[in-house]
Amino acid sequence: FYMASILFGVTLANSVLEEKQSRVVEIIASSIPVRHLLAGKVVGNTVLAVVQLALYVAVGLVGLAFTEFSGLVTGISGPVVWFVAFFLAGFVALACLWAVAGSLASRSEDLQSTTTPLTMLIMVVFFGGLLLEGTARTVGSFVPPLSAVLMPIRLLEHAAAWYEVVLALVLLLACAALTVLVGERIYRRSLLQSGGRVTLRQAWRAED
Repeated sequence: FYMASILFGVTLANSVLEEKQSRVVEIIASSIPVRHLLAGKVVGNTVLAVVQLALYVAVGLVGLAFTEFSGLVTGISGPVVWFVAFFLAGFVALACLWAVAGSLASRSEDLQSTTTPLTMLIMVVFFGGLLLEGTARTVGSFVPPLSAVLMPIRLLEHAAAWYEVVLALVLLLACAALTVLVGERIYRRSLLQSGGRVTLRQAWRAED
């Protein structure tokens, strides 16, 4: 989750910035609604990330089947399927935010400052998955986007009931939907602004 979020996220933010700098986006925006452009970028990057994840998972499970731990394949398969579902919901939310980070920048130098909060958020998810234990892990498994990593871990440990998994996924999906709604507004109102980095407040208050 960490690697996919960083690699595909940075690529997405850079592609948005490049289109903005070259003013290609102005031509595109005259042909299709900006929200459709955002949807295409988010969906495209999500598909690529999920395909890559599925490939890694498949290779890992097949490889495991040929080792002395082959008996674990059945036990791991269920949590892996749930992880893909949590990955999908969490990645969509983050992909939208990466696109927003690209739209707020006007130069390559601006991109570092607009993407720093996202990088820090993903680091929190990464270290949360590694370090949280006990009650902290249980609580974190319901908190988006930490739940994208922590709930599958609890499933693998047989420490979560089915209704807890469903609740965590619903909360993550709700967070993703809210993120997309807010992100779409900021993206739409900042994408065509040039002349310097656009702040969140400026983008939120700008007219369509």
